[in-house]
Amino acid sequence: MRRKLRLAALVVAGAAAAAAPVWGPRVLREVAWFRVERVEISGTRLLAPHQVLEAARIPAGENVWDDLAPLESAIRAHPAIAGAVVSRDLPRTLRIRVEEKRPVAYVEMAALAPITAAGELLPVDPARGRLDLPVIRGAWSKISPALRRGLLAETERISQADPALLAHVSEIRGQNDRLEVLVLSHPLAEILLPVGADLTRLAQLRAVLADIERRMPSDRGPAHVDLRFQEQIVVRLPSSVALS
Repeated sequence: MRRKLRLAALVVAGAAAAAAPVWGPRVLREVAWFRVERVEISGTRLLAPHQVLEAARIPAGENVWDDLAPLESAIRAHPAIAGAVVSRDLPRTLRIRVEEKRPVAYVEMAALAPITAAGELLPVDPARGRLDLPVIRGAWSKISPALRRGLLAETERISQADPALLAHVSEIRGQNDRLEVLVLSHPLAEILLPVGADLTRLAQLRAVLADIERRMPSDRGPAHVDLRFQEQIVVRLPSSVALS
């Protein structure tokens, strides 16, 4: 009981000292009782918690009342992290909340690598986050910078406009290495989709794919869906399968 009262008194005293505008935190930094013994990490999906802890580089003997800004800056320097907030949980705990960068696709390097819409390659283990992302087909180092930017921008745009559609697309590439038409590999069809297709066109594509799924036996090869022509969609089904 006496120990609990002592702990409560120290927490209250610490809070009161922290409220002092100048001298409070400086005094508390010298109190050994506030040395960090626990770090709680949240917000991770791509990274393991220990990777965030390594990025933070928390010094030995760190006090919870030490300046937290250097820790936040160190964490944000990690190439897979977009933002970080470090807070105190008295008496001896630091809480780190991170926001990871969002990949939109895989690209073909020595191995498949997650990449953001801004073209940042993320040094993460794809298996950890179980990323369901399309592969931008073609050796990334050999794709022109302009085509790279366009493919990433279109992938990001479709992921925002129709995430359910993109979730089923396994590969994306530019037709004839140009950014006018995207070739999407979908379980039901190979799709030719003009760059910049609007929400109405994407909704039409969803309807066509639903119709193909309803009509086509599961053991048939993929259909061919061409949306290049304004106000029409050309569908070519595998042989022996017909629309009715």
